[in-house]
Amino acid sequence: MSLQFIKSGLLAVLLIFTLPVLAHDARPVVVTIEEQLSGIYQYSVKVPETVDLKNQPDIHWPDGCKAQVTSHTPGLLTGSASCSQHLQGLTLSLDFPYYNPSLASYYRLTTLDGEMRMAMRSPTEASWEIPQAPTTGNVAFEYLSLGVEHIVGGLDHLLFVLGLMVIARTARRILWTVTGFTIAHSITLSLSSLGVVYIPIVPVEAAIALSIVFLAYEISHEHNNSLTYRYPLIVSFGFGLLHGLGFASALGEIGLVPNEIMVSLLFFNLGVEAGQIAFILLVAAAVMAIQRLVRVNARLNEVLTLHRVEMLAAYVIGIPASYWLVERVSGLLI
Repeated sequence: MSLQFIKSGLLAVLLIFTLPVLAHDARPVVVTIEEQLSGIYQYSVKVPETVDLKNQPDIHWPDGCKAQVTSHTPGLLTGSASCSQHLQGLTLSLDFPYYNPSLASYYRLTTLDGEMRMAMRSPTEASWEIPQAPTTGNVAFEYLSLGVEHIVGGLDHLLFVLGLMVIARTARRILWTVTGFTIAHSITLSLSSLGVVYIPIVPVEAAIALSIVFLAYEISHEHNNSLTYRYPLIVSFGFGLLHGLGFASALGEIGLVPNEIMVSLLFFNLGVEAGQIAFILLVAAAVMAIQRLVRVNARLNEVLTLHRVEMLAAYVIGIPASYWLVERVSGLLI
């Protein structure tokens, strides 16, 4: 049972990740607007570095607003706007000079009285109609969406979870191993987001890449008697603490709602977990589908030897992780 699970699961790795590993940056464009005086706004547009410098977006303001750019550097645009009326109930959108690079957008508006309104918009949703009044439900939904968006676009975190599944092997061990990972990253996500713990993100991201390379190494060398294979929960918990700091960095770019700190933190974390569970279920579904094929095809069963598919999985996990490791370590040296 466990052998068959491994073989099917590792083939699922190839099918699911051969193309997505090369996908573009999934971080959103972050739009921050603060009302300084009645009808007077300061704004910034933070853009992932993967967006072409000639295709940097700006805000399309509603009628009755006059805006001007005060600073425009790669990845960050700042400016001010004067509006004849408050923005509540009006519509904003992002304008790209040439094309929308399939990025989500996150809007956050802070009004003069300190109230905050926010929204996550998918790449197909070009505009945001600003609500009249924020609600706890709105905060919960938006941060839940943000958490799902982050984990689904976070290929490094998903590859790590996939590596844990391969090493844990059986359903019961996978459950315990992934639970340990979840508890660990929830701890550091909360502590970092609340300002209790602070570690610079560049070395953290390098360590996250190293954790994936480590799993790929363990899989490729079949260290079945190693600590990793015997006690994957220890490995998942230890590295999970690092991954939680990575989640916190993404949340830090957005910020927590001042009067709804616990709600925004809780539902961002729940969104991460929801995305993670969806990914695990997707892999499980692929495993079951491939198991059926293997049962009725003796030749396929002969081709999918344990050694071959484990090596294949190690490469699928390890190659992009090695690239990330070199890229992120070089960022430490610059």
